[in-house]
Amino acid sequence: MFPRKMYRVVFSALMSLCMSFIMSGAITFLNLGLSKESLKAWLFSSFPKAWGLAFIVVLIIVPYVAKVAESLIKK
Repeated sequence: MFPRKMYRVVFSALMSLCMSFIMSGAITFLNLGLSKESLKAWLFSSFPKAWGLAFIVVLIIVPYVAKVAESLIKK
């Protein structure tokens, strides 16, 4: 288990993992079709690159998105 102060990093890692896994897979297979080559391209090229970028983006943008979402909710 992680200490509470690591929440934002853990959340960002998990959110970016899920989103980049789904999105990079969908785009790779839409562009290349379903084959052994496209699976290899996805798992060893597209997905790791997408996850690395997505992690940084989520880590930076989540606090701002949370504030916008909070401002859109009626009190």
